[in-house]
Amino acid sequence: MAKFQVYRWAVVVGMAAWLGMAPSTPRSAAAEGEAGLQIYFVDVLGGAATLVVTPERESVLIDSGWPGQGGRDPERIVRALKDAGCERIDHLVVTHWHMDHFGGVAGLAERVEIGRFWDRGLPEDGIGGVYPDGPKPDDPLGIAYRKAANGRRSILKAGDKLPLRSDVSAVVLAASGETIPTPAGARPNALCDSAPADHEPDGSDNAQSIVLKFRLDDFDFLDCGDLTWNVEKKLVCPVDLVGAIDLFQVTHHGQDISNHPTFLATIAPTVAVMDNGPRKGGSAETVRRFKALPSVRAFYQLHRNAETADADNGDPALFANADPAGGRYIRVAVAAGGKSFTVRLGADGPERTFPSK
Repeated sequence: MAKFQVYRWAVVVGMAAWLGMAPSTPRSAAAEGEAGLQIYFVDVLGGAATLVVTPERESVLIDSGWPGQGGRDPERIVRALKDAGCERIDHLVVTHWHMDHFGGVAGLAERVEIGRFWDRGLPEDGIGGVYPDGPKPDDPLGIAYRKAANGRRSILKAGDKLPLRSDVSAVVLAASGETIPTPAGARPNALCDSAPADHEPDGSDNAQSIVLKFRLDDFDFLDCGDLTWNVEKKLVCPVDLVGAIDLFQVTHHGQDISNHPTFLATIAPTVAVMDNGPRKGGSAETVRRFKALPSVRAFYQLHRNAETADADNGDPALFANADPAGGRYIRVAVAAGGKSFTVRLGADGPERTFPSK
């Protein structure tokens, strides 16, 4: 290219950037040189798959979406992994034994290297309490999981920590229905005085979910899997075992048998992200609870709930996917030091920055 042509192109690009008209291109985390924590809420249409990447580029995937669907969910997870600048999954955590949380493991193991597997135990381990929903040894999904994780599995119990090579901590607050012990000298949580009544005990594996709290300096992120009402209450009553949370993954895809009002008021999230599908999760009552929380500055949804009214959904500007087929993730980038975090829709969508507590 002639020197004049090079100069003219530089002028055009410079003017376009000055006027705010430069073409938008997807930005990978690696290209941006992010120094802090990254979190991707992958759209697996009402299942769960949350990718956490530390500043050292160590990757933690919490749950793996649904089986089948032509490999849809593993493909979406791998795309988020590559957008985060990673080539492998260092840690895969299965919160509980429901197919929308561990069903994608076999397809994922065919596409990407997985270092270690973490779960609450399998029936044959003899620990981990009850296993109301399997996976039984003759269950095809259970067989696939055991094969993929063979020799690389570890069991998580309340109080354990993931062994991350990082300043990021990942503590298990609950697992298999048990919570961490109450610290000595802890004060009672005054909000418990007006807590709603307990539900009938939940006999499903949801109540056995692993609860993980991630921390980077001033920033905290909480993922409770599909934990349900009574165990959520145990985490904050009679004393608060969680603390204030900056970013919260809405529990159980937004089902109202989870997201206990006293639990939500106690953890007081700044931003909540609901991993619902267009026809799974996102109950009207749950949305109302979050709208009523004074602490919440933004309530994101992977999808609009197509089965409820507009008033029973959040702000449409904070929906990741307009197309019911979905595929667009929600990405959170936490600044070095954890002082603030930025939430973005997709690889190059609109974004907002929030201060940490």
